Amino acid sequence: MACGCGRSPDGCRGWHSLSEEEYKVEYDKFLKERKDDLKVIDVQHYTDRLFRFQLERPEGLDFKAGQFTMLNVEGCPKRAYSYTSGPYDRFLEFYSIKVEGGELTSVLKNIEVGDSVNVSRKAVGTLITDNLSEGENLHLLATGTGIAPFISILRDPITFEKFKFVQLIWSVREKEELDAFDNYLKESNINYIPIVTRDDRWEGKSERITSLIDQRVIMKDINPVRDRIMVCGNMEFNKDIKQILDDRGYKEGSNRESGTYVLEKAFVG
Repeated sequence: MACGCGRSPDGCRGWHSLSEEEYKVEYDKFLKERKDDLKVIDVQHYTDRLFRFQLERPEGLDFKAGQFTMLNVEGCPKRAYSYTSGPYDRFLEFYSIKVEGGELTSVLKNIEVGDSVNVSRKAVGTLITDNLSEGENLHLLATGTGIAPFISILRDPITFEKFKFVQLIWSVREKEELDAFDNYLKESNINYIPIVTRDDRWEGKSERITSLIDQRVIMKDINPVRDRIMVCGNMEFNKDIKQILDDRGYKEGSNRESGTYVLEKAFVG
């Protein structure tokens, strides 16, 4: 229903007393939100390959921690991006790789505060805690930009209501690739294990996650009775972890039926 004063097309927005100039600003903002064009409020670049950006969050845009949506900028194709913002944050946040010659990222990497990004209001994906059966411990396994949905999950207080213990294991190639979320993860109430596989400057763990699991360096006592696992990485990594978990008696969960582990099938770097 339109507003009685005729200024608002979808109910009263309190625009009655605005000047014509103020009204035009608010109406233009409304039109952009209606077609899902959202204003950029922050951009941070971490390496020549990785950046993170925040957008204004419009009313009525809801999602579950771990889900992804489709986004683009004008003239570019849509691509799937996981939310890194939590379901209750007042902003929307995404983490992106810069693909050389990429149809979207070659343009998206140049966005600045005040620009617009088109974000679909439909969120999808299997990497949500609702798809896990009840358990005590939650293990999050990520490679590269596969960290994105897990940041959203860690920003959701429901995660810590469901699980007594939360562990995140994140593998990257060079240590600078940790910069976007390293401090946040170190300060979180979780067991955080960063791994850097191709950097001689790194003094921590440097073997692949799968190798460390096989050697029983990490996750040596996992059990499908109490431990739940979420996986998001490149396709080869996901396949290898799936085999390890299947061999140990784990059952993959989906949007139709909960299980003891879930993985994101959409490709990430």
